[in-house]
Amino acid sequence: MKTFLTNLLIVVSLGLCVLIWHQWVREGKSRQQIQALTDTIHDRDETIQSLQVTLRRNEAEIARLDELKNQLKATIQSNSVEIINLRRELDTAKTDLERQTKLVEAYKEALEQANESIKKQNEDVLRQNEEMKKLAEERNEIVLKYNKLVEEFNDLANKWNALQDTLAKTNQPAAHK
Repeated sequence: MKTFLTNLLIVVSLGLCVLIWHQWVREGKSRQQIQALTDTIHDRDETIQSLQVTLRRNEAEIARLDELKNQLKATIQSNSVEIINLRRELDTAKTDLERQTKLVEAYKEALEQANESIKKQNEDVLRQNEEMKKLAEERNEIVLKYNKLVEEFNDLANKWNALQDTLAKTNQPAAHK
C-alpha cells in the first residue's frame, strides 16, 4: 500500500502539476487577453483624447469663423450704409455738376454775347476812328483853304490899303504944297 500511496501521491502530484500547468497556461492567455484589452482601452483613450483635442480645435476654429462671419456681416452692414451715403453724395454731386454745367453754359453764352458786343463796339470805334481821321483830314484841308483864303484876303486887304493909300496920296489937295 505503500507503493499505492506513493503512486497515488505521484499521480496526485502529477495531476496537481498538470492542473498548475493548465492554470498557468490559462492565466497566461488571460493575461494576454487582459493586456490586449488594456492596449485596446489605451488605444481608445488615446483616440478619444486626440478626438477631444481635434474637437476643441474645431470648436475654436468654428468660434473664430463665427466671429469672422459676424465681423463680415457687420462690415457688410456698414458698407451698405456707406454705399447708401456715397450714392446720395453721388446724386448730389451729379445734381451740382448739372447745375454747374448749366451755369457754365450760361456764362459761355453771356461771354459770347459780351464778346459779340465788344466786337461790335470795336468795329464802331474803328469806324468812328476812320470817320475822325476823315474829319481831321477834311478839317486840315478846310484850315489850309481858310489859311489860303485869309492870306488872299490879307493880300487883297493890303492891296486895298495900298490902293487907298495911293488914291489918298493922289487925291490930296494940291494946296498943301
